[in-house]
Amino acid sequence: MVALDEGWRLRGFLGDDWQLHRAQLHARDVGGRWVPARVPGSVLADLLAAGEVPDPRVARQSLLSEWVPQRTWVYQTTLRAPALADGERAFLEFDGVDHSATVHLDGERVAAHEGTFVPLVTEVTGRLGAGEHTLAVVVDPAPVSEPQVGHTEAVTVHKGRMGYGWDFCPRLVHQGLWGPARLRITGAVRLADVWARPAADRLTVTVTADGDVAGAAVACVLRDADGAAVAESVVPLTGAVTELVLEVPSPRLWRPNGFGEPYLYTLDTAVRDGSGRPGDERRVRVGFRDIGFVREPGGPASALPYRLTVGGEPVDILGWNWVPADAMYGAAGEDRLRHLLTLARDAGVMMLRVWGGGLIESEAFYDLCDEYGILVWQEFAQSSSGMSSVPSADPAFVARMRAEAERIVPARRNHPSLAIWCGGNELQNAGGVPLTDGDSPVLAALHDVVARLDPDRRWLPTSPSGPVFGNTLDSVRTVPEQHDVHGPWEHQGLDDHYRLYDEGRGLLLSEFGVEGMSNVRAIASVVPGATLPTHGDPVWDHLGRWWNNEPLVRAAFDDAIGDLAAMSRASQFLQADGLRYAVEANRRRPESCGVLPWQLNESFPNGWCTAAVDYFGEPKAAYHYVRRAYRSPLVCAALPAPRVTGEEFTATVWAAPGEVTARVLSLDGEEIASAAWRSEAEGPATEAGGSRGGADGSWGEAEGSRREVGGLRPLGEIRCATATPAGAPFLLDLALRVGGRTYRNRYLLTAGTGFGALLALPPARIAVRLSASGDEWALRLRHEDGPAAPFVRLLDGRPADRPGWARWDDNAVDLLPGEEIVLRCRWDGVPPAERRVLLDGWNVPARVLTEDPHAGRGTRVLTEDSEGERTWT
Repeated sequence: MVALDEGWRLRGFLGDDWQLHRAQLHARDVGGRWVPARVPGSVLADLLAAGEVPDPRVARQSLLSEWVPQRTWVYQTTLRAPALADGERAFLEFDGVDHSATVHLDGERVAAHEGTFVPLVTEVTGRLGAGEHTLAVVVDPAPVSEPQVGHTEAVTVHKGRMGYGWDFCPRLVHQGLWGPARLRITGAVRLADVWARPAADRLTVTVTADGDVAGAAVACVLRDADGAAVAESVVPLTGAVTELVLEVPSPRLWRPNGFGEPYLYTLDTAVRDGSGRPGDERRVRVGFRDIGFVREPGGPASALPYRLTVGGEPVDILGWNWVPADAMYGAAGEDRLRHLLTLARDAGVMMLRVWGGGLIESEAFYDLCDEYGILVWQEFAQSSSGMSSVPSADPAFVARMRAEAERIVPARRNHPSLAIWCGGNELQNAGGVPLTDGDSPVLAALHDVVARLDPDRRWLPTSPSGPVFGNTLDSVRTVPEQHDVHGPWEHQGLDDHYRLYDEGRGLLLSEFGVEGMSNVRAIASVVPGATLPTHGDPVWDHLGRWWNNEPLVRAAFDDAIGDLAAMSRASQFLQADGLRYAVEANRRRPESCGVLPWQLNESFPNGWCTAAVDYFGEPKAAYHYVRRAYRSPLVCAALPAPRVTGEEFTATVWAAPGEVTARVLSLDGEEIASAAWRSEAEGPATEAGGSRGGADGSWGEAEGSRREVGGLRPLGEIRCATATPAGAPFLLDLALRVGGRTYRNRYLLTAGTGFGALLALPPARIAVRLSASGDEWALRLRHEDGPAAPFVRLLDGRPADRPGWARWDDNAVDLLPGEEIVLRCRWDGVPPAERRVLLDGWNVPARVLTEDPHAGRGTRVLTEDSEGERTWT
């Protein structure tokens, strides 16, 4: 195999003007306006790197790039081909071409292609001699499609909708060679497909071959993680399709994240022709799974099977929604994918829903999910529209979708991480009722393909699957059955937000969220001279108008916010608290099958967005709050609202088995009320997941073990008079003691009209000490003076466009007077000299922390306060 990942260049043409320059398709010394190109990559990313367009991520400059997808773009490179031996064959393979293109070898057209998500494979055996050749790919202008507010029936191509303009992405229509490319050399027999289908103690392998298969044979060897062969077989090819079975006694299981190791085997498959000469070989990874989906016994009989089982035991789906890692997704890079999926794994995510407005995700994405034990709910690239949301019934479109699915499904079905195929996002009739297969010819066609080609996977026609669409107070109170529902995506306010999720009855919340402002360093990179955001400002409107909840944030903070940093912190607090409470409320309900918040990541840098991780890869506070809500054992509370009204505050405490204490505390640390319970396990208790420990800074065991069986149960109430907090913010502090470890959860609440008092808290003094070892940092924070320090954050102190990331095991924490905590960070791709952390909080002056290069081995921290004065701590 020869990787085709170097030496590419790119040039744009208007209309068919490229036809007048056909000589340049095979000339190696080309003139004109060619720019360097990357493969995999994106046309727009290459133009940006070459300075041909202004950065579309800054202000409203994306408007200046909207001409790009209207052009034809020619990729060209020099292909150095080896000499082919007698009987050998050569194939050009492109894993992703967006969207349609022709391939030219030495100026001669050798293939035509259409389809973002299907590979382009063409044989060039008779056209390829040893030596240098010119390879060109002519990518057509992007097809016409619908933005978010449009008509789904007008969509006649299978391409991500997001780039045509969405609430979290301006119009950036993608083009380019977005997948790896290669020249593959085979013998007379080529392996077109290898399907490894594990079940119990055997592996059924279906081999599809082409070429002269007379007398040919296929050999399969299954290897364990150390490379040792555990099963093998050699059989003759019986035609184009051959099936063989490998016996695998007591295979190790691939377990989802949180339930053990996602153990992977490797299957090596090789063919030899009738003369015994090597033909072709493929390697796929194999996972023996024991997962399934059953109907929830506590739910309506008419509901679909939403309850996930692992090893036959029912479990809750703890997940997130996933959107493309970048609007220029071909250029996102595997490092960025790994960082984002590492964040998902570390947060306890066991399933990602790949949203239908984006991609059929890449092999690199699936490979990482296989490694991390993250199940994938993959939607075909179909989505709702603001005006109508029924897919086209045009026979040509249905045939196109069927044909593409017949290539997409086999390309992904070997991945143990793949759990669900879904027809698309929010497909519904004019009355807002989610579609079934019987309502849409294209959904019926897609289901048929999945049933034939990947029968071990679950199928859903759309998400939500109904019987009603929305999770609202009105639907909760008036519609008898709530199965799989979506929404809301906005904070419901200090009076209604908790109420909605406490009253919710959906079996599965497959998409819901809370909006929040981005991190300040991200805003500084894309909003030059950023000041307080206002509705109607053209830049702020361009970067997240749908999610700019400035009026709600101001009202929740008593109209006391006066600067950008405070607005970002306030908005992020509401987002984090609101999303955490929604997750916990569903974990408290025994019939709840799971939650998948919207959305984990961000494809484009917005000022405001529902994402928990900003475009530059830095988590917002919501990520850490949900991460804590996903930990087990869990202790949490049912509360009336974040704003407490009336004469008495009451909270019902829920917890896994163990010893539980609850305290209501003023921000001065005074105990206003307390209660304690002991909850016994109904069966053998297991525990998993680290959580912030007691004042000694201790931590629970590493995350990723099996979750507790038996779930949460209500223990009792804690009460106090609201006159005692006297209209001020206060804390509800919960602690669960299990097996010698303490797991905490805290709620910052207010007995006033809002949280405005946080802006005027007396300062708290926090001492910081660093222990550093290689890429690992451990920061010990000790509260030394003043009132409690709520919502203390450790943020990346570098400019947002610097490479690499800091991943914290916890963040956005509340420190009580005298309390001490250790927060741990892993630096990824950041040189030691550039590692800077910004410490901030409501009443903690912002300062930058860096490692002192002159101190002893990682024992001191250099701090810089907001005025730049340097002091040693």
